[in-house]
Amino acid sequence: MKYRDKGLVVLGINCDDEKQIALDFIDETGTTFPNILDSSDAAQKVCGQDYRCFAVPVNYIIDREGRIVDAWYGNSAEHERALAALKKTGGELEESVP
Repeated sequence: MKYRDKGLVVLGINCDDEKQIALDFIDETGTTFPNILDSSDAAQKVCGQDYRCFAVPVNYIIDREGRIVDAWYGNSAEHERALAALKKTGGELEESVP
C-alpha cells in the first residue's frame, strides 16, 4: 500500500490448489493483496510454461513493460533481492521494507 502511488503492484497467483484451500491460506496468513485463484489448464500453462514456475512460492519482479527483471524461489524475510530488482525497474524505495 505504501508504494501503490509509485506504481508498485503486488499480486498473488494460485493455479494449483482447490479454491477453498487457497482461500483458507489467504485468510490464515492475513494476506491483503489481490490473488488470482485459477486452476484451469490455461492458467497452469501460463504458470508452468510461460513463467516456468515449478515450485512455490516463487517471486517475480516484472517491470511496466511486462519483462521479468528477476525471479526466485522461496519465502524469505530478507528483502534485499526484491529491493535490488525494484531499483532496476527505476523504483525509488526505502532500504528497509517491513
